[in-house]
Amino acid sequence: MLIDVHTHITDKKFDEDIEEVIENSNCAVIINNGMNVEDNRKTIELGKKFSKVKVALGIHPYDIVKMDEKDIEAEIKFIAKQKIIAIGEIGLDFTYEEKEKQIKYFKEFLELAKKMDLPVIVHSRKAEKEVVEILKEKNMKKVVMHCYCGKLEVGLEAEKLGFYFSIPPRLITNKEFQELVKKISITRILTETDAPYMGAEKGKRNEPGNVKQTVRKIAEIKGMSEEEVENSIFMNYQKLFS
Repeated sequence: MLIDVHTHITDKKFDEDIEEVIENSNCAVIINNGMNVEDNRKTIELGKKFSKVKVALGIHPYDIVKMDEKDIEAEIKFIAKQKIIAIGEIGLDFTYEEKEKQIKYFKEFLELAKKMDLPVIVHSRKAEKEVVEILKEKNMKKVVMHCYCGKLEVGLEAEKLGFYFSIPPRLITNKEFQELVKKISITRILTETDAPYMGAEKGKRNEPGNVKQTVRKIAEIKGMSEEEVENSIFMNYQKLFS
């Protein structure tokens, strides 16, 4: 069973063929990650329409930087009342400004996840060390490091803490992802697409069905069969999200 734990099929690039994309994906589960107020509402509606689409809600660091604090607080209260599978997409991105504001609300979302007993799906661009330190400080147990691109030693520290890593189809062409997959245990690997982004080919729309490409490459790197990889990832998904 194929699993996509992090995607954005509410993106306008899917407006014309969303039903086909979902049905043709061969995924048992597609977790759409909300990024802001509007996207969270779209994600909820998508989850109501398609049974295999599961709902994760959050605010992306880019939107944290842009939003008024009262609007952020209102959205956190809204999310707290929803029936969802995870908190995400949340995290830190130090390619943007207002680091302290990002950290403040990242911590607020972690507290919410603990209260709701939900996994967090975490963005950590150019802030990987800080993200892992905060997750450790908050004693977070249910963590997915989405598209982790930081230093390998920080990634291995996250693995020791019991965190999972969701790997996109970009694995096929990206040596950093390949090295990460080589070093971490199959028991800590999940698949994602980050669609419409992070496909094997830059500039081409990515979609949930492409997790099959990732499974194939993980199998090659790990010296496993595709079926073994698929089964391991499904078990990891069940362990974390059930």
